[in-house]
Amino acid sequence: MTLIIPVHDRQDALDRALQSVAAQDVLPAEIIVVDDASETPMLIRPEFTRQLRLRLIRHDKNKGAAGARNTGMSASTTEWITFLDSDDAVLPGTLGRRWALVQEDQQRQPNDKVIYGCGWIDCDEDGKSLGIRRPRPSHDPLDFAAGCWFSPGSCIIMNGKRAVEAAGGQDETLRRFEDCDWFLALALKGFSLQVLPVIGANIERKRQQNPHGIEQAADTLCRKWAEKGLDRPLMSRVRSYMSLETAAAHFFAGSRGKGLLWLARSLIECPRFSLQLSPGWDREKV
Repeated sequence: MTLIIPVHDRQDALDRALQSVAAQDVLPAEIIVVDDASETPMLIRPEFTRQLRLRLIRHDKNKGAAGARNTGMSASTTEWITFLDSDDAVLPGTLGRRWALVQEDQQRQPNDKVIYGCGWIDCDEDGKSLGIRRPRPSHDPLDFAAGCWFSPGSCIIMNGKRAVEAAGGQDETLRRFEDCDWFLALALKGFSLQVLPVIGANIERKRQQNPHGIEQAADTLCRKWAEKGLDRPLMSRVRSYMSLETAAAHFFAGSRGKGLLWLARSLIECPRFSLQLSPGWDREKV
């Protein structure tokens, strides 16, 4: 499979991500690093070029995460792909194990519409471990309309060629929530999530503190799916989840009143007894 790493202006993070890949006991068939028009062009250390089958592709103009992932998928020479965000890391010995499990499952029951997730360790920006999450599987589009609970940036393996054939690439007009948008489109084409029994990555968690930007992005996504004529139950999930994300951004920015307002909107749009809309995770201590 091909491992795709989008990166923008974080050389130190890219070095750590590549080091985590180089330390694997089984290496990907190829690694594609997509430098999304960094102000200072990203460099690949010589030891990585010697050890890894690696290509660096540079964008002349910034295209965002969706554009970088699309470039990687287009350049891939394998059908199956995995992503790694540049600020995350693959845990030792897990990439080969995940790929072996995918191959075993495909041999038992071939299905190129399965997205294979895995568990991960949440980390803060200082690298401190916050806990383990194991996402729950789903084949229901209603769940995919309620967010990307399975951390698609660094914890999935999928048939990228089949995905692009089914739903196109990621929407490059979206600078946020592009992953939610794409995986909902895939779910509507019959894709499902299966979860491998592996804790595969360290995921860096950042608190969103730009409520205005989140509001705009959420509105854009809701308008897009409304214009597509998404049926009412799915549309209610999308709106409710976008309101929940907007509420979280306001809370993190210290705007408690606005946070409560957006939280109320989420609950009115999709009444429930818990904040969680998606299948969620099973949590463990590290």
